[in-house]
Amino acid sequence: MARIPMGNFGNAMPQVERIQMPQNQSGQMIANTLQNISNTAEHVHRNQINQEVEAKKTELLMNEQQYKQDTAEYIQQSAKFSADIDLLDADITARIQGGSLPVENAVQERQSTLEKIKKQYMPSIPNTRKVDFDQYIDKTSYQSASKYMPVALQAGRSQASAQLDELSKNLLKSSTTVEDGEKSIRAFGISKNLPIGSVENSVNSYKNNFSTNGVNAWFNGSMDDNQQLSTMTTPENVLKVYPYLTQEQAIHYSKQSLNRIDQNNKAAETAQKRIEADAKDATTEMRQITETGIIPNDNKIQSLYARVKGTDQENEFQKLTSNTVEVQKFMRLPPDARQTYLSQLESEAHNAPSGDPKGLAFRLDLLKNANTSMLGNEKNNASLAYSIKTGRTLPVVPTTLIAQGDAGAIQSLSNNIKTIVASHQVDGVTGSLNPLSQQQQQEMKQYLASANSIQKLQLGTSLFKASAGNANAARDMLNSVFGDKNSIRWAISLNNRNHSIIANQIVSGQDLLDKNLVKLNDTGLNYQTTEYLKGITTPGSPEYKIYFDSVKANYAYLAQKSEKLTDKSGKLDTKSIDPDLFKQAILEVTGGKFTSGNMWGRSTVLRPHTVGEASFRQQLEQFNSRNARTYGGSDREYFLDLPLEQDPKNPYRYFFKNGSGYVLDKSSNKDPKKQTRLALVLH
Repeated sequence: MARIPMGNFGNAMPQVERIQMPQNQSGQMIANTLQNISNTAEHVHRNQINQEVEAKKTELLMNEQQYKQDTAEYIQQSAKFSADIDLLDADITARIQGGSLPVENAVQERQSTLEKIKKQYMPSIPNTRKVDFDQYIDKTSYQSASKYMPVALQAGRSQASAQLDELSKNLLKSSTTVEDGEKSIRAFGISKNLPIGSVENSVNSYKNNFSTNGVNAWFNGSMDDNQQLSTMTTPENVLKVYPYLTQEQAIHYSKQSLNRIDQNNKAAETAQKRIEADAKDATTEMRQITETGIIPNDNKIQSLYARVKGTDQENEFQKLTSNTVEVQKFMRLPPDARQTYLSQLESEAHNAPSGDPKGLAFRLDLLKNANTSMLGNEKNNASLAYSIKTGRTLPVVPTTLIAQGDAGAIQSLSNNIKTIVASHQVDGVTGSLNPLSQQQQQEMKQYLASANSIQKLQLGTSLFKASAGNANAARDMLNSVFGDKNSIRWAISLNNRNHSIIANQIVSGQDLLDKNLVKLNDTGLNYQTTEYLKGITTPGSPEYKIYFDSVKANYAYLAQKSEKLTDKSGKLDTKSIDPDLFKQAILEVTGGKFTSGNMWGRSTVLRPHTVGEASFRQQLEQFNSRNARTYGGSDREYFLDLPLEQDPKNPYRYFFKNGSGYVLDKSSNKDPKKQTRLALVLH
């Protein structure tokens, strides 16, 4: 029976049976509980440590990646910087070597530029590598500077040496004495810090050159004077006068004097024989001059006479000169008058006493030869005949060179034209300006007979160029060779403007017409040409004739080449004018048309071959935009409404007609009376 516990008040309370736990199990449970608590705490601690470790690892990894990025950026910027420094040093080195940058300014300029480059790069360098970059800059910049400094110093010295050489040359050219020249060279060398040995070499070279120039000048002035040469026949004599020569040079010049003396002596021995032979040649030349009728100038006669004086030829030479005036007057006579003169002289010679004291036989023979020569000139060489009659000699230009387009031949022919023009003006003569002789004209015609279109065009172009803008001379020459063919003249004009293809077509077409290989309907062609050129030129005018003949020749060429105008047998149909071929023919000849103006009036002009209608209009509108306000005031389309007139001398130049006059260029002269025409120049 269990005991009933008592409370504080002595009341009995219900007795509960106590459960007895084994003592060993209770301790184990507490131990387990404590162990669990410990394990939990340790696990939490370990997790915290692991988290901290992972965070640290992450931080280190991020720092490592940033470091790598910074390092890569650092390396890239360092490489760029190094390349810029190399370029800087290369530029400075080149300028020093070229002399545009003084050595003393190179370092300062380099340092200044280096600082600018450094400032450009620093913002791009990561903060972690800025110190490294500073050190790299210092190392790299000063290492690279060592590359050009020796070059710079050498360049400076080389430049100073070159200046010293130039100074020596200039001193030799001047009237400076050798002593003053030596002082100048030494002073310059010292001022440039050049080595003493180098300066001394320059001084010695200068003094030697000074003496060399002196002895050469003396020898050139004395080479034909044996008396002077005899004073320099030993090295000792040479060195007395020119002390700065070397012994070898003195020996050379003394031998040179002896050799020249020997040459002069040998020349004197053969002089007489040469004089006799030369006198005969001079007399023959004088006879040729006399018989051709060309007036020799006094200097020429005196020169020839000097060659015959004192020889056996002197007497005949004097007879020739005494009859020169008579021969010249004789050759200026017409052929019939010359023949009458000869007949009278023959009669006098026949009746002359023996011995012919008046020398009639000599005169008669001379005049007969002169007459034969003049007849030939009048027949085949009009230019020479003209020169004889006017007393002016025109050089003969080889036909072959003219045909080949030789620039010298063309210039010579042009000079002949100018000579003829000047002679006509002096004498008041109006005549042909053709400088070609009859022989040349015949040679050219023979050449054209077998020449192709390109060769014909080349010959015509050469003659045209020789006229140098003289239309009459060009016409006379071309007509004398090609005949009166306007198409050839126009083709040559086009060829000179670099339209060789069209020019060749016209020449080829004219050749077809000349050989009757193509016959055209002139009436139909004339009608269509007239219609096309309305407002530009009219039938009967010289301009129209040129265009019509050229269109005809070009159409003949195109028709001959066109398959649609030939039948199955190959025969050419020329009874009618094909509109397409005509359009092509006249467009190629004229370049095309351009019409301007407004509803109250329109004008038509021809276009240059290289300017299309749209381009023409655009350039005219641009010209109007620039100048309408100045010349037309409020009329914004002032120049668009004015009729145009093409400059006959320049197809790219147009004038603006204003009533009966022209719009004048206000900028050409302040005086309105002296102003020139305002021109639109196309391109």
